[in-house]
Amino acid sequence: MAAGPRAPLADASARRATTRSNEGGGIVITTLERRHAARCMSMLVAIGLAGAAWADAAATGEGLEEVIVTAQKRSEDVQKTAISIATVSGEEMAAQGKTSLDAALKDVAGVQVQGLAQGAQIFIRGVGSSIDPSFADPAIALLVDGAYDGRTESVQAGAYDIARVEVLRGPQGTLYGRNASGGSVNVITNNPDLGAFGASARVQLGNYSLKRGEAMLNLPLGETFGLRLAGFKEKRDGYIDDGSMDSNAWGARAKLLFRPSDRLSVTLKAEINRVDDLGPNTLPVPGSAGNLTFPPPIFASNFNPPVAIPQNANTCPGSPFIGCAPQWLFPNGWITGSSSPWSNDAQHPPGSEQRKSEVYQAQIDADVGIGTLTVLPAYSRHRNTLASSFLFGILTGPYGVGTGNATYTSVEVRLASAASSRTKWLLGAYWLRSEGGPTFNGQTNTDTNGNTYTTDQTYQPGRTLAAFGQLTYPVTDAFRLTGGLRFSQDKTATDYQVTSPTAGYDSGVVSYQHSQPSTTYKAGIEYDLAAHSMLYAHVATGFKQGGLSPSVPPTVFEPEKLTSYELGLKNRFADNSVQVNLAAFYYDYRNYQLSSFDTVPLADTGLQVTSPVVHNAKSGRIAGSEIEVEWLASQADTIRISLTTLDATYGEIVLPNNPFVNQGPYELLGKPMANSPRLTASFAYDHTWTLPYGRLTTGFNTRYSDGYYTTPELYLPGAYQDSYTRTGAQIRFAAPGDRWSLALWGNNLENHAQTTYVFPAYRRFVTAPRTYGLTLEARL
Repeated sequence: MAAGPRAPLADASARRATTRSNEGGGIVITTLERRHAARCMSMLVAIGLAGAAWADAAATGEGLEEVIVTAQKRSEDVQKTAISIATVSGEEMAAQGKTSLDAALKDVAGVQVQGLAQGAQIFIRGVGSSIDPSFADPAIALLVDGAYDGRTESVQAGAYDIARVEVLRGPQGTLYGRNASGGSVNVITNNPDLGAFGASARVQLGNYSLKRGEAMLNLPLGETFGLRLAGFKEKRDGYIDDGSMDSNAWGARAKLLFRPSDRLSVTLKAEINRVDDLGPNTLPVPGSAGNLTFPPPIFASNFNPPVAIPQNANTCPGSPFIGCAPQWLFPNGWITGSSSPWSNDAQHPPGSEQRKSEVYQAQIDADVGIGTLTVLPAYSRHRNTLASSFLFGILTGPYGVGTGNATYTSVEVRLASAASSRTKWLLGAYWLRSEGGPTFNGQTNTDTNGNTYTTDQTYQPGRTLAAFGQLTYPVTDAFRLTGGLRFSQDKTATDYQVTSPTAGYDSGVVSYQHSQPSTTYKAGIEYDLAAHSMLYAHVATGFKQGGLSPSVPPTVFEPEKLTSYELGLKNRFADNSVQVNLAAFYYDYRNYQLSSFDTVPLADTGLQVTSPVVHNAKSGRIAGSEIEVEWLASQADTIRISLTTLDATYGEIVLPNNPFVNQGPYELLGKPMANSPRLTASFAYDHTWTLPYGRLTTGFNTRYSDGYYTTPELYLPGAYQDSYTRTGAQIRFAAPGDRWSLALWGNNLENHAQTTYVFPAYRRFVTAPRTYGLTLEARL
């Protein structure tokens, strides 16, 4: 298969030619990385000194709003939180017409969202995972109201009645129960309000026949109980001309709050979500003409009817090709109905998907004198089916139906210092049982003697046990030290059985188990340069558990380990009207997990089969910096700017030959990591007119990204996404008191498609086209 257009790898490799693997696991910092780190640190110190002087001279006045977050398991101003964190409010999402988590995250500095077969994966600062979460955890932990959700479908689920989304960059294991090597995304939904009755309704209409409705009802039930009900329903035509990438979803949530005193509160939550639509579909990668030779050898026996018959079975036994030469079924490539990137070919009609999820959880917060005790039990069940064939469509026959079921049961217990304590500390314990790993039953393979072997394989429930803690001690009023530790134990297991009655073979039920302990830590300092200027630095480690690949027998892959070195500065200047946050970071990234198809033995049958196998790369490196600026230029004008740089390269690993492509072994050492653009930047501007009868706000936001690869398989045609801009705009009128509002919005005004993931056979996932619409909201 010939390669399509992509950026030359030689240039990317040359820029990183001084990067080398360190098999001993120590830190190797190259000359280029030292210069990059020195420049970033010099810039931070210079800005910090200037900012301190400016901040001291500034008087306290009306300025930028204070944003309260719970990223460190206590309520605090985001500017007093000594980590790199970004927030997106529910109001921002509504004003911009963004109704899912992935849509909200796509414009956050340092974040990339990668579309997958079911849902999407989140990458932060180049750290993420493209592996099926059924047998390898995401590198970024998604938590909804404090409870872990490991399903990729949840990243694209409908978002409604959201208070805010917090994006925590870098390892967070000493404060969070769930392992995550690259960071966390916290979704916080609105709690009941005991103080007042409230109700709201929101209607959204847009192109592609979008019709969406949301409603919320807040009911105080006496002085100690409050009930909040919320829900949504959405219907939209597909973005692709075959009808796929459509939406037909609904969800409902109930939260009950019991607060008998200031010392005790209990929150109960129940939520249900449903999706029943055509689902995602792949689209052609440009350049497929003359490059589609079918069928690939590993799929020859699956074609029905056969697309070719060998002319000489003795010379070419079992060959899918006429006369041992390729038969080109599509010499002109995938033929689409138009030149639009959202136009599909006839060989890939839409399939179908159904998603069902239920969540039940509670949170108990009690003041026990020495601090606050929090108990967070949670249970969630996810049932997903997807009928599709993203590579070869109907060429391999009718679509098969795949399942992606999962159940998570967890309990987290924390004891945190009182809000009034000068020394901030937290101790916690965590237990998680995850069920629903992949089940591969009824797989058949035939040997040269005509014997058929049937394989059944089931993953057993996994388990995580963890204890964690963190302490921040004030040496002086301005200088603080932080230290944290985490101990965890993860276990995975799988069973398989291979049988062949004709060959008289039965492996019996064979069980494999993999258990792994881990210890991670954090050590840091915080220093207040001025009342509104804080310098922080820390070293933190992250861990993402290993596991068992779905081969027979299973192969073990090792856990990812990340050591993060970060220096940051948070400032408010100019009478609280300018906010400048900066961070420089360096990651030593070991055992990065990559999945690829590999040819492996089938038990001890003597057969060789193709199976997905997870491999580990040796030590890689990520260096980067972030600048985020918010300026209240006047009481009517707000400007937001962000800039992120990344230099991310793989450690030593050779990808095995992909039987779909036959590219041969492929060395990744020193090549750019997937979803790691070297430069991203964003700019947003809002202006508000205060009128006698309400407020009119207009604004726009645009994001620029350098080009980057969308998969570790850099050799695939279309794997490289060129640089792009993506722009949105909105105008909103709100009546006094926000009793009602009307907003017009548009996203991806350029109407350009960006590749989010690429497959062999010139197939890819892309982002949504230009969307626009209006949102009408009323509140009581």
